[in-house]
Formats: sequence, C-alpha cells, structure tokens
Amino acid sequence: MSGAAKKANGEGTVFQRPNGRWSGQCYVTQTDGRRVRRTVTGATKREVEKKISELIERESSGRRIAPADLTVESYLQEWLGQVVIHRVRANTLAAYRFQAERYLIPDLGRKRLSALSARDLRLYFESMRRRDVGARTIGYVHATLRAALEDAVREELLDRNVAKLVRVPRPEKVEREPLSVDEVKTLLRHSRDDRLIALIIVLALLGLRRSEALGLMWTDVDLDAGWLQVRRGLQRINGQLISMPTKTARSRRTIPLPDVIVEALLSHRQRQAKERVELAEKWPDLGYVFTTPIGTPIDPRNCTRIVQNACRDAGVRIVRLHDFRHGCVSVLLALGVPPRTAMDIAGHSTIEMTMNVYGHVTLDEKREALDRLGGLFEEEK
Repeated sequence: MSGAAKKANGEGTVFQRPNGRWSGQCYVTQTDGRRVRRTVTGATKREVEKKISELIERESSGRRIAPADLTVESYLQEWLGQVVIHRVRANTLAAYRFQAERYLIPDLGRKRLSALSARDLRLYFESMRRRDVGARTIGYVHATLRAALEDAVREELLDRNVAKLVRVPRPEKVEREPLSVDEVKTLLRHSRDDRLIALIIVLALLGLRRSEALGLMWTDVDLDAGWLQVRRGLQRINGQLISMPTKTARSRRTIPLPDVIVEALLSHRQRQAKERVELAEKWPDLGYVFTTPIGTPIDPRNCTRIVQNACRDAGVRIVRLHDFRHGCVSVLLALGVPPRTAMDIAGHSTIEMTMNVYGHVTLDEKREALDRLGGLFEEEK
C-alpha cells in the first residue's frame, strides 16, 4: 500500500491503494461483543477520514455496530424467529413471514444489513412496481421491512431506519357500497330456510367480523337475557384453524340482541341439537355456535362462499363479507345512533375509524342534505 497516514492508537489508519482509491481501518466493537478491525473505502482521503471519525466516535460513546457479515436475510430470519414472534399475533407473524420469504429475502437477502440505504429501497420498490406488483402488496412489503429495521435500530444494529425515509405508492382507495337495507331484507327473506341463516343474520345485523362470528361459542351467548359476548376470533393460519383472543380490548365487547336475532339463534340451536343427536359420539363437542353439519368449525373461506352464494341465489349484489360490517355501522349512524355507541357495537379502537371508514353516505342522503340546503335560499312565493 502507498500513502499511508499513521495515527495514534485508537485514531485509525488511512492509506491510498495502488488503484487510487482510499481506505481506512480502525478497531470497533460489534453487537455480538467481538472487537474487530473494520475497513472503509472511499474516492478521497477526506471521505475515508470522515467515515473513520464516525466509527471512532461511535466506539467512544459505547455504541456498537452490526457485524459486517450480517445480511438482510440473516437478520430477517432472526427477527422472525426470535424478536417479533413474541410480540405480535399469529396472523400478523404469518403475514410478516410471507412478505419476507416471498419478496424481501429473495430480492434483498444477500445485501449487508448495515449497507442498506434509502436509495437501495427506493430503487427496489420501483423495481417491484415495474414487475407489476400491486401497490397494496408493495405497501405490505414496505411495512414489514420498516418494522424489522425499527427493531434493528432498538438493538443498535443500525443508527436509523432507512425504510422510514422511503415513500411507496398508496393503493387507490376503492369506495365500496354495502348492501342497502332493502337488499339485506331480500337476502334474509330468500335465505330463511338456509341451514346457516342465523349466521347470515348475525353478520348482517350485528356487524361482527367474520372471525368473530365463527369464533362464537354457546358459552358466549345468553338468549334468555338477550346478549352475546365477543371474546375471540377463528382464523386459518399456516393451514390450521386457530381460535385466538380478540386483537384489542375494545374488540372484546357485550352486544345486546334484537328479538329477530334471538329467534334465529334459538332455531339454529334446535337444528344443531338434532344434528348432534344424529351423529351421536361422532359429534365433536367443541362448543361453537356455527359449525358444519358434522360439528366442526366453519373455515373462514367457506363462510365467505356460503354467504356470497346466498347473495347470488337471492339476486342481490355479491359483496365482501366485511361489507356487511360496513353496512351495519353505516345504517346505525344513519339512524342517528351516537357515533360512540356505534363504535362500541362494532368494537372499533377509535371513533375516527367508525366515522371515516364506516360512515358511508349514499347518493340519496347527499341529495336530501343539499335539497335542504337549497331550500334555505328559495325565494318566497
């Protein structure tokens, strides 16, 4: 090497390579406790000296640096298996794992974690867009990486979360119109002989999430007093049906039951009792309110298929199951129910969600409002 600049112990060494580029070396302590010599490079002596100074300052302040060989893949695997697994729900962990294994590890896994830059990520997300990956998926991938890097910052593997510096395109908001009151009436009238009419009624009139309806147990329901409690949800995660506690304290709630729902659940319980007798010891006594004809829990996808088939048979629009929830809350607000009450019935965490996401306004409601406004300015005759 040539052009070496000797410095006192602890100040590092800077030298120029035969190819004209500059390098520097100093000792640092890694997050795994090992003290190693770290090499940095740059086009100019000043650039390298700045990098060395930053490393020395970091060392002096007691901050550690990530091992040079720690890759994005290694860190993500560690994060999924040791860090975030203890903090999030199983379905959230499954989503993180999918985004990491489907996109982040194949695309960015070999890159050193400490070398990851905001520009790298901007170019990466742009490449995803050019590959026709949807904006919503890009958003999920970005959110997963942002969460992982935030933990890397907390563990002092990184100085900053570069994913926070990158903006990704937001998916276009699709305004979905839930079934109208007349459409719901038509659906219920045409489905009155359906084996799971009680499930359809509960979804349509109580605004329960699909997982909450499928997770209901008879111990959660008091038909004499006329109420039910939402305590858990049933979801398919990694190929298995899993009963999980509700996501938030607000989601755990007691809901009074209108007479129409009490009557539907009474009939449903009688029908289920007959099915249990017919199967005898083959009936799995799991306690779920809504089951298959052989007593097993209903798969969430099958639930969607059942309800949408009922919509098709009734000749009404086929909507997402979650749109029944939207419709229920929107009707409550349209009836003048206080937003706080609607929020508690739906189990929302904030009143803003109740008003902004679920407060649908129909064209007729807009027309009525503007007609009333226009009436203020009509000339007297």
